[in-house]
Amino acid sequence: MQNVIDRTNKFYLLMSRKVLSKKEYGVLEKLLIEKMSFEQAAQQYGVTSEDVQELYQRTCSKVKAVAELFSEIDQYEKKLQKLKRQLNPDPSPAAMRKEKAEKDRQKLLLNSAFPFSARLQTILGNLDIKTIGDLADIPLKDFMCIRGFKVKCKEELIAFIDFENIGYLFKGFSRWKKAPIVQLK
Repeated sequence: MQNVIDRTNKFYLLMSRKVLSKKEYGVLEKLLIEKMSFEQAAQQYGVTSEDVQELYQRTCSKVKAVAELFSEIDQYEKKLQKLKRQLNPDPSPAAMRKEKAEKDRQKLLLNSAFPFSARLQTILGNLDIKTIGDLADIPLKDFMCIRGFKVKCKEELIAFIDFENIGYLFKGFSRWKKAPIVQLK
C-alpha cells in the first residue's frame, strides 16, 4: 500500500511541477518523496517548522486546485464528445465511407508525396487532371487510348493508386491492374 502512495505522491509532484515555485516543489519533494519531517525540512531551509507546515498546506491546496482543473477539462471533453454525437448520431459505416471518399476525391495530386515521372505529369496536365477526383472520373480503360500512355505509365499509375490507397475510387481497378497492355508496333 505504501508503494502506491509513494507513486501517487511522485505523480502529483511531477504533474504540478510547472505550477509550483522551486521552493514549494523542493519542500514537497523533501516531505513526500524523501520522507523528511517538518523539523528536518525547516532546518534545511533555515525556517521554522511552522513555516514549512504552512508552505506545505498552501502547496497542497495549489496541487489540489490543479487536479480539479484537470477534472474539469475531462468533463468538458466528455460534454464536447456528447455534443458531437448529438450533432451526428451514430454515423453509419456507409456514411463514413462516403465522407472518406469525398475527402480523398478533393485531394490535389500536387499535394501527394508520390514522385510522378515527367511523362505522367505531362499526360495528367494535358488532360487537366488536378485532383484525385478528376483522375477517378476517367475510366481506367480509357487511359490505354491516350497517346504516350504505355507500360511504364500504367505501372506508375497503379503504384500511385496503391500508394494513396484509393483503389476503391476506381471501378474495376483490380482487373485493370492485372490486365496486360497490348502494344502496337
